[in-house]
Amino acid sequence: MTINLYVMPIVGTGAKTDMRRPKYKDSVFPTLSWGMYDYGNEPWCLVGIVDIPVATDTALTANPDCLGLPTNLDQTLTTAQRNRVSNGLESANIPGTWLTTSNTWRDAVRFVGAICQFAQRYQGLVTGSLWFTGGVTLATTYGALPQAAKDGLLAAAQSFSFDTSGLVAGSTLRQVLVSVGNQYLASQPPLVLAGVTL
Repeated sequence: MTINLYVMPIVGTGAKTDMRRPKYKDSVFPTLSWGMYDYGNEPWCLVGIVDIPVATDTALTANPDCLGLPTNLDQTLTTAQRNRVSNGLESANIPGTWLTTSNTWRDAVRFVGAICQFAQRYQGLVTGSLWFTGGVTLATTYGALPQAAKDGLLAAAQSFSFDTSGLVAGSTLRQVLVSVGNQYLASQPPLVLAGVTL
């Protein structure tokens, strides 16, 4: 079994008749086996597709809003790959500027998975809440966030017993998310997507 990983938009309202799903699930890979980590309520997800044909992978990655990763996750990133992944993640409001050419693709995908898990916990605590609304970006400071978002970030971090000393007024949302993503990876069980350990 081989798994291919992608960061792509998510569609669907979550209602029974309109389940949340990867944007290209219905049009590009309707019959393939897949798994997904929602980025909380944000309109993005990490998708793992099992044994995807080359032509289907090509069709997916031809879309500018679909960031594909290689099947060999243990390769280090070249400068061009680092720039492409960092820019792709940042366009999805997922921190990507921390990546360097000493990181592997696995480092990148595990971080995205961890951020998705944290965002799902936040979503469960602050139902329906989005981080990136009303002009909020990764550069927005924690102190400038709406009170509900600040309370939810703190509660989500505390629910994992994370160090919350970085959740201070001057920290950017990017810094906060990098911190909780790294703490998630250091303290939680390995991430498994579509039956594969990341």
